[in-house]
Amino acid sequence: MNPIIAFIKLIRLPNLLIIALTQYAIRFGVIYPIIYTFSGGQDIDGVGLKMTNLDFFLLSLSTVMIAAAGYIINDYFDVKVDRVNRPDKIIVGKYIKRRMAMGSHVVINTIAILIGGYLAYTLGNWKLIFIQLFCAGALWYYSTMFKKQVIVGNVVVALLAAMVPFVAGLYELILQHAFSDDTVNTLLFRLEQYTPFEEVEYLLIEILSNVMYWVLGFSLFAFVSTMIREIIKDIEDYEGDKKYFSNTLAVVHGKVKAKIAAQGVALVMLALVGYLQYFQLQGKDMASFMYFLFTIQLPLIYVIVKLQAAQEKADYAKLSMNMKLIMLMGILYTAFFYYSTIHF
Repeated sequence: MNPIIAFIKLIRLPNLLIIALTQYAIRFGVIYPIIYTFSGGQDIDGVGLKMTNLDFFLLSLSTVMIAAAGYIINDYFDVKVDRVNRPDKIIVGKYIKRRMAMGSHVVINTIAILIGGYLAYTLGNWKLIFIQLFCAGALWYYSTMFKKQVIVGNVVVALLAAMVPFVAGLYELILQHAFSDDTVNTLLFRLEQYTPFEEVEYLLIEILSNVMYWVLGFSLFAFVSTMIREIIKDIEDYEGDKKYFSNTLAVVHGKVKAKIAAQGVALVMLALVGYLQYFQLQGKDMASFMYFLFTIQLPLIYVIVKLQAAQEKADYAKLSMNMKLIMLMGILYTAFFYYSTIHF
């Protein structure tokens, strides 16, 4: 295999593209339309998105690079297990030398953290650098320690998945709050004379709170859906994990109990989506209600039912892919949200 192709496979390029898509979807599919509506359906200088396109690109690049470094180090430590679980997909030690893989991991992580440092400096909040440090460190310890512990590895991966949309919203909201007075003053010039500053400020805070609720909602969706997929993958990788003493849920408690756990989390996800749909019905948003029904709930019910009958490794691989599609449909709802918010 060509070394370049091998490296692209090693860093899971399609997954990295989905990560970038998720962050841009949050920025332009959720945050922008909500603020656009607040400004009266106009693009007003000083009222829209505060984070520059370049800085947001760097944020997304940093996130993608940390994920890529995580995939590299995971494969670096998983060579033995992968020889049992997926021998046809081994890259490290076969197409890419182990020292090259480790070197790539260090270089990519270092660049990502430096970008994070630049962004923390730009936003005037040095504490933000700990986001990149935390994610990079969590991925290292996941590969070396956490993934071999019951549930802990699943929770770590799910938490990191939730960080993808959360970070995209967090950086923008920090700037929105930092420049809230400027935003309010800009809007006052366009409103009726003697409109109280406090009234506009209150409305802005309400809008920004609404943005945060949506960002947290997508983060929760990412967390729960990733938990389901990770448990299914543990069942799929049962043989290799058992041979090399990885204490996953499936190895420690058996495939049957792991199935029940995955189904239980899936039922929680169904309930959470149903809770959201209740408010959609209250607001007569039938379009969103039907979107979630056909792209999230029914496919999730399919996964729950098929999990019960799954026996072979291929069965779990298909269900894992189904969960990935459900996650993608959740991201794509941002396009639906954008259109409905801007045009209605």
